Amino acid sequence: MLFFPQLFRGAAAIGLTAAIVVAAGCGTDRPKTAVVRGTVTYKGKPVPYGNVNFVPAAGPPATGTIGPDGSYTLTTFRKGDGAVPGAHKVVIVAIQNMGDRLPEDRTPLPPPIIPDKYTSIATTDLRAEVKDGENTFNFDLTDGKKK
Repeated sequence: MLFFPQLFRGAAAIGLTAAIVVAAGCGTDRPKTAVVRGTVTYKGKPVPYGNVNFVPAAGPPATGTIGPDGSYTLTTFRKGDGAVPGAHKVVIVAIQNMGDRLPEDRTPLPPPIIPDKYTSIATTDLRAEVKDGENTFNFDLTDGKKK
């Protein structure tokens, strides 16, 4: 009978130790972030879905989902916390929605609905300088052709 209480105490001690280690890992050693939001348009119309990615020279990247109205809010650690301050390359990925098509009419990789140059860290020319506080970055994408 004494075995079970000792086993319970041992398991409780292990659980408490694990909780302390996890809590210590969730401290404030993360880099600070600043709120970032904005809109993405292409040819003057909202880009209705996709992702916006802010990639800093050093530190963790931030990402945000584009809503139907073209708006986004970035997340690095917690929903809506933004991006680390500093210079960022901006990558936007928005592909054609194939959800309403029959499976046989879908392509394995749907085509992008924005120019390819914005979809890669190597080719994007979009930049953003995130500052402390709240930041708004609106991106009006173009196809690069002269009118």
